[in-house]
Amino acid sequence: MINAFHTRMKKDDPRFARVLKGGLSGAVGKATAVLVNAVSLPITIRYLGPEQYGFWVTISTTIMMLAVLDLGIANTLTNCISRAYAERSEEMAKRYYATAFWATSTIAVLLGLLSAVIWPHIDWQKLFGLGDPAVARQAGKCAAISFGYVLLTLPLGLANKVMGGYQRVPIANTFAMLNSVLGLVAIILVVRMHGTVVDLMAAFCAAMLTGTILLNLWMGLRHEPRIRPTPRRVHLSTAREIMSHGMLFFILQLAGLAVFNTDNLIIAHFLGAEQVTPYAVTLRLVGYAAVLQSLLVPSLWPAFSEAYVSHDLAWIRTAYHRIMRATLLTVIPTALFLGFAGRWIIGVWAGKAAVPSSVLLWSMCFWTVLLSITLNQGALLAATQHLQLQTIYSSLAAVLNLILSIVLVQHLGAIGVLMATIISYLVFIVFPATWQIRQILQGRYLNANSVHGKREVQADVIESVGVSPALPEDAYFK
Repeated sequence: MINAFHTRMKKDDPRFARVLKGGLSGAVGKATAVLVNAVSLPITIRYLGPEQYGFWVTISTTIMMLAVLDLGIANTLTNCISRAYAERSEEMAKRYYATAFWATSTIAVLLGLLSAVIWPHIDWQKLFGLGDPAVARQAGKCAAISFGYVLLTLPLGLANKVMGGYQRVPIANTFAMLNSVLGLVAIILVVRMHGTVVDLMAAFCAAMLTGTILLNLWMGLRHEPRIRPTPRRVHLSTAREIMSHGMLFFILQLAGLAVFNTDNLIIAHFLGAEQVTPYAVTLRLVGYAAVLQSLLVPSLWPAFSEAYVSHDLAWIRTAYHRIMRATLLTVIPTALFLGFAGRWIIGVWAGKAAVPSSVLLWSMCFWTVLLSITLNQGALLAATQHLQLQTIYSSLAAVLNLILSIVLVQHLGAIGVLMATIISYLVFIVFPATWQIRQILQGRYLNANSVHGKREVQADVIESVGVSPALPEDAYFK
């Protein structure tokens, strides 16, 4: 029955069929990730204890924030490859990927050199609110390992974006599933061997990096050998184009860090690392309410981008409304269930130290519903490259969020950080994005921007290869 539905959908709407296929593969990968988290989280909490687990989570979210220092190149690459796919231009894809790969490699080297200078001067004990100097030294080592992992994934992580741009998300999802399994194996081995939190961080990062390396090898040697990032394909004009679009994504990513990734650090700094545990565990559990919706976003973004370049506004409208209805029908009931049963689930799953207050739990349920709606909006805004206004109001949201978080956490505790996020998000993200989405769906920007974009792409190809772009029939992306 599922195969019959997919066959009919592929015939009637091949673009949306690719979105569903990516979502289905993501469901398998997400189910694996959920199972892995269900097993690994209680093991890790009980082995490390509330304080060490608190700074483990804080380091993971804080150091991973530095991935935005790719200056928005990775997110820009998704749109670039989608454009190349829509134009059926293999040469364009080669230029974009090679330029992005070597640009992010250069950034990783420079960040590594800079970190070597400033790392010894960071007070990890004060930063993470740790009482024991020995634990603080371990936190510094964990941060160094995690940072090294981030630097390596700056260029290697682009493979996911390439596979996404070619609308081959199922392949990327397969290797993401492998990462999840390897991460669980690493945690179990370290616990069995009674290793330290530093050993745990090193083993976990090595396991996660293994899947990423294998994806790059698969893509470069077997699946997409035509677009290997050889240095001779790097073009300065392409670099300028990627950087100009990437800076908008970079500003958005910085704003997103302030809204999404500073909570654990602020709680650890003002309340102590042990207070991060119930906050982080609750956010992890409630986030599962949006699992089904999040599965489609990686496939939806490049599909929107390709449709926009092709001037297929009717498809964009239909697909957007389909996804939004599906989001509301799946996320809201699940969030309500977790609101009623979440404290009991967390108590059984992660232990009493991780159980949140009822107010914090219900606030996170509301936040998850709000976030799931805006994820769909963000995918459409990013795919159609209407980021100028978004960078402005996202920056305002980030500033308001940081100020309110620092003030409210000292008066209300951990719930104050979440309230700051919700308030700033409603004021500066939800309302402006909703208005801008209406403009896009009405076709206000279509002719002015997408036609110019297509001419710009063709001009770039002609300039680089000296001929008009070829349009091969084979689809070499997802």
